[in-house]
Amino acid sequence: MAAKSSLLLWFFFLFLAGTVFAQGLVPLKLDPKNRAVFSLGYNFIPKGTKLGNREAEDGFFVPTVGFDYFRKLHARWEIGLMWDWELDHYFIKSEDLERERAMIFTLVGNFKLTEKWAVFAGLGPELEEHRNQAVFRIGTEYAMVMGNNWKFVPALSCDLKNGYSTWSASVGFGKFF
Repeated sequence: MAAKSSLLLWFFFLFLAGTVFAQGLVPLKLDPKNRAVFSLGYNFIPKGTKLGNREAEDGFFVPTVGFDYFRKLHARWEIGLMWDWELDHYFIKSEDLERERAMIFTLVGNFKLTEKWAVFAGLGPELEEHRNQAVFRIGTEYAMVMGNNWKFVPALSCDLKNGYSTWSASVGFGKFF
């Protein structure tokens, strides 16, 4: 009988101790440091024209697909790689330059002005079959929380290139991890 009561006493003690120590545990709050964004958008090339219409210089819209990866360095600073792929074939009359499915890679710094609004700038190459060139990118994005570390991210940017520039508007879906 004494063995049963001491076993019951030990069980009660362990149960009570577990309950007391569990009160001291604080749930972990994870601060994701990485962000990946998939985006769809359009580039507007003011000096561009449809490939078959080389005489006009009325501007041309090019659909784009993008993928961005960012790493948080500080509460307000991120560094990232932005990759955009233009999905069309066009001509720049002032540069006598044909562009076909250009890929743009830029290494950017991203600064958060507020919790949701950020600005970014960076450099990189535009790789294309006819002529590769350097690109300076500047832009802004606004991240809206969707839950479970997902965000909806509309963005505007300008790419300055040798002799001409392009403007971009995109919408993306980003995951923080």
